[in-house]
Amino acid sequence: MPLMGDASLASVLYGASITYGTITAATQTVSAVIPVSTEKHVNKTEIVQQQKNDQMGMDSTMPRNLYLAFAGLLVLCMIISHPRFLARLFASLPTKKNQNTSVKVKVLPYSKESLESVNQLQETKREVSGGDLSQGWFLKRGEIENRIQIDSPLTTAGLSDTCSKKDPFASQFEEKLRNVQPIITKYQQQQQSENQVPVYYPPPHIIPLLEYLPFSSKFLLFTPFSKLPAKLHLKSYLTLPQIYLIGGYLILNCFALIWKSDLTPSSKDKGYGSDWMRSGLVATAQIPLTIALGVRGNIIGLCVGKGYERLKVYHKIVGRIVFLASTIHGAAYMYKWSVAGTFSAYAAKPFAMWGLLAYFALVLIVITSLPWVRKAWHGVFEICHFVGIVGLLVGLALHVPVAIPFCVAGMVIYLISIFCSVTKTRIAHAELQALPGAGMTIVTLPGLRTGWRAGQHVRIRIPALGFRKAFESHPFTIASAPNGDGLVLMCKRAGDWTNKLHELALRSTEFQDRGEGGSNQATVIVEGPYGGLGNTLAPSFSSVVLIAGGSGITQALSLGQDLVHRAPSGVVRARTIDFIWMVRNEEMAKPLMPTLIELVNEAKQWEIQCIEGRRKGLKKPNPTALRVKIFVTRCPASSPLTLLSSLENDEKDDDWKIEENKFIIQTDKHNSIRGLKRQPSAAEKEKLAYLLSRNPSSASTASTSTSTSSDSSSPKHNIPLSTISVNPVRPNFNIFLSSLADETISRYGRMMVNPSGILVTACGPESLTDATRQAVRNMEDYKKRGCGGIEFEDEHFGF
Repeated sequence: MPLMGDASLASVLYGASITYGTITAATQTVSAVIPVSTEKHVNKTEIVQQQKNDQMGMDSTMPRNLYLAFAGLLVLCMIISHPRFLARLFASLPTKKNQNTSVKVKVLPYSKESLESVNQLQETKREVSGGDLSQGWFLKRGEIENRIQIDSPLTTAGLSDTCSKKDPFASQFEEKLRNVQPIITKYQQQQQSENQVPVYYPPPHIIPLLEYLPFSSKFLLFTPFSKLPAKLHLKSYLTLPQIYLIGGYLILNCFALIWKSDLTPSSKDKGYGSDWMRSGLVATAQIPLTIALGVRGNIIGLCVGKGYERLKVYHKIVGRIVFLASTIHGAAYMYKWSVAGTFSAYAAKPFAMWGLLAYFALVLIVITSLPWVRKAWHGVFEICHFVGIVGLLVGLALHVPVAIPFCVAGMVIYLISIFCSVTKTRIAHAELQALPGAGMTIVTLPGLRTGWRAGQHVRIRIPALGFRKAFESHPFTIASAPNGDGLVLMCKRAGDWTNKLHELALRSTEFQDRGEGGSNQATVIVEGPYGGLGNTLAPSFSSVVLIAGGSGITQALSLGQDLVHRAPSGVVRARTIDFIWMVRNEEMAKPLMPTLIELVNEAKQWEIQCIEGRRKGLKKPNPTALRVKIFVTRCPASSPLTLLSSLENDEKDDDWKIEENKFIIQTDKHNSIRGLKRQPSAAEKEKLAYLLSRNPSSASTASTSTSTSSDSSSPKHNIPLSTISVNPVRPNFNIFLSSLADETISRYGRMMVNPSGILVTACGPESLTDATRQAVRNMEDYKKRGCGGIEFEDEHFGF
C-alpha cells in the first residue's frame, strides 16, 4: 500500500500531469497571498503615497542629473580645445625681462660707450610670444607702440618711410637719441638697421584633436543643411561636429522627459501618473543655461575659447527647448484641470497666475526673436528681450518654490554679464567720414589705441542719432590693428541705423569735406571688444589666407595689418599672407587703396631688409610677404580698371632690377620706395601683350600675377613676394588653395622643415563663406597632410 506523500499515489488520483510537487508549490503560493490573521494588515493608502513620493523624488533629481550630463558635454568640449589653450597660455606667460634693457645710455654724441649700450639694448633674449592672452579684454587709450624699424638697409640718407609720416616704426631709444643729436650719418643709420634682431619666437602650432579622427578632413566642415530653402528659414551652415553636439543635447532632453515618466491618468490604485511636472522642471532647469549662452559676458565661451557670437546658435536651440517644454507643461495642466472640471478653481490661485505671467513673458521673447521681426525692429527686439527675461524670472520664482534656485542662478548670470558690459564700455570722441561712392561710413576713435586683438568686434551707440536710435547697440568688426593710430570701424549702409549714421557724417561744416563726401564728429559709446579667433593663433601658421567680400574686409584688414606690423619682431611664422578682396565695383575699393598700397610697401621693405640681412650673415627671421588680390566681380572684361592707374604712372620712371642676387634701387623724384619688378621673360611679355590687347588696364594685374606665380617656382627664392593686383573676374578658391598648398610644401621642403599649416579666414556674405568652406573641404588629403593641415575660420555680416 502506498504511503502518504508518495508521488505515484498522486499520479493515480489526479492524473499524470499533476504531481505532488506541483500541489505543494500551489499550496505555498496561496498561503503567501492570503494573509494570516495574526499578521499586521497592510495600509493601501500608504503604498500609494510612497509611490507618489518616489515619482516626485525622481522628478526633483532629474534637473541635477541633466546638469551633470551638460557638464560632461562641456568638459568634452574643453578637452578638445585644451591643447590649444595651453599653447596659447605658454605663448602669453610673462617672462623676466633681460637686465640689459635697464641700461641707461649716457648722452654723449655717438661715443663708443653709447654705441655699446645700443648693442646691449638690441641683444635681448628671444622668447616665445604671440599668445596675446592678456589682450582683448578692455579697450585702452594707450600710446602708439614703437615697432621695430623696417627701413631697407639700402635706403639713402634722408629717405622717409612711405608708410608713415611720423615714423611710428622707430624704436624708443632711437627716438630719444634723435632728440639729442638730430644729425645721423648714413653709415650709422645702416648699422642700426642691420643690428636689429628678432626678439620673439612664433607661438607653437598645435593641430586640433578632431583632426586626428578618421575622415576628419571631410566631415569637420560638412554642412548637410546648407542646401535647404532659405525662404523657410531652414537653411543652416551648421557643421557636422556642431550637429553631433546638438544631437547629444536633444537626446539628453528626451531622456529627461521620458525616463520613468508615466503620463497616463492617475487612479486610486497607483500613486503615479499624469507626470506633467517633469516637463516644467526640465524647462526651468535650463533657463540659466539659456541665459549663459546668450549674454555677451559668456562664461561658457571662456571655457571653450569661443566668442558669444559663435554660441548664439546653441542659445537659440536651448531657448526653443525651454519654450517647447513650457508649452507642454502648461497645456497639459490646463487640459487636466478642464477634464476634471476644476480649471476655474485652479486658475484663480496665485501660483497659476504667476505661471501664466512667466509663460507670456517667454512668448514675448520668442515672438520678437523671429528673424523678420528682429531684423525689422532691432530696438524693439532688445527691449522685449530684457523685459521678457525679467518677467520670466520673477514669475517663475513666484510660481513654485522649486524654481527659485534656477531663477536666482539665471539672474546672477545676467547681472554678471551686465557688470562685464559696463566695465567694457568706454565713451570716446569719434571722427565720422562718409564715403558715398562706397556706401560706407568710417568711424575713427583716435583716443582708443590698444586693448583688442585682431579680428575682434565692438558694439557702438551714438546718442547724436536721435532718441529712437541713440541707444541701439550695433556690432562692427574693428578694421585696424591694435597699438596703432586709433580704433577704426567701417559701417556699411544696410539699414535705418547705418543710414542715419551716414547722414550724420554728411553734415560737414567745411566745404572741402562736403565735396569729398563729408566728415563730422560725434560722441560714441563703445562696448567691447568681443569675439575674435579665440585659441586659434594666426602667427603660428606657415601661410595665412584672408578672404573678404565687400565690407567684410574689416576682419581681413585688421588681421593683415597686425601680422605685417608684428613680423619684424619675429613672432609671425607665415612666409606669405594672401589678402583676397571681392568687390562689386571699383568705387567700393578706391577709398582703401592707399591703405592697402601702404601696407604692401611696408611688408616689401621688411622683406628686403630680411633678405639683405641674411645674405650678410645677420640674424633675421623669415620675411613675411603680403600679396593683395582685388577682384571686381561686376566689371566686364572689356571695361578698363583704374584702381592702379595712378600707381602705374608713378612707377614708369622707376627701374628695379635684380642682378647677381643684388638689389639695385633707383628712387623717384619724391625719394620714396615704390616696389620691386623683375625683368619679364619672353613668354610673360607675350602674355602681357595679349592681355593689353584685350584690356589695357590689366597691365599691372598681369605683371604682378605672373611675377607671383614665377617667384614660387623660380630657383631664386630670395625675392620679395609682396604685390598688389586687380582682376576683373571672380576667383576660383579651389585652384588658389591647391596652388598655395603646393607652394607651401615646396618652400618648406627646401628648408627641410615641416610646415605648420594654412589658416583660411573668410568674412562676408554667406555664399562667400560657404564657397570658401567647400574649397577647404575639397582639398586633397595628401596636400593637407603635406602642408601641415588647413583650418577654416568664418565670420558672417550679422549675428
